[in-house]
Amino acid sequence: MHPPDDLLLDNPFWQFALGLWRDKDIAQSCLDLQHGGWSVSRILTAAWLARHEIEWNGEETKELAQWRSRYTETLRLLRQQLIKGTPADSLRNRIKQAELEAERIELAWIYQSFRQRFHNVSRFSGYNETLLIRNLRAAAPNGGNLSVFEDGMNRFSNALQHADPAAPTRCKQGSNSQ
Repeated sequence: MHPPDDLLLDNPFWQFALGLWRDKDIAQSCLDLQHGGWSVSRILTAAWLARHEIEWNGEETKELAQWRSRYTETLRLLRQQLIKGTPADSLRNRIKQAELEAERIELAWIYQSFRQRFHNVSRFSGYNETLLIRNLRAAAPNGGNLSVFEDGMNRFSNALQHADPAAPTRCKQGSNSQ
């Protein structure tokens, strides 16, 4: 399970993710969901596809899921086991950089997959909260109780709505996430 050789690491999805991550409320809501077992790359995929008015059923290739499990999540666990403010800080920071690079490869892999299926995926079409919530439900961890995740999904959606107007994405307000 190796990523395709022709991945474009600096792509519109990566730029979208960086733009979202600059907003502290969005970043925190992603991390809160991640602590509940979510994959941040799947959360970002749900938002990015909703931005392009694409409904997502949560499916991804077996190879991509294996990459996330074997590399991204393993690096995250290693980093989390090293306590900040210790002599191991340098190692912890290197592992954090490797984790970020593993996530970047993951997002490039996702971008390539959807770009092949939806040729207009790099053109902004706008999106709405209802589609975002549907996509987030599809991104939820397998076997998870969605009612437990509703609060986290709504916080993420609200953070997107209240993001800086110059941010790359905004949700239409007033939609019901039920």
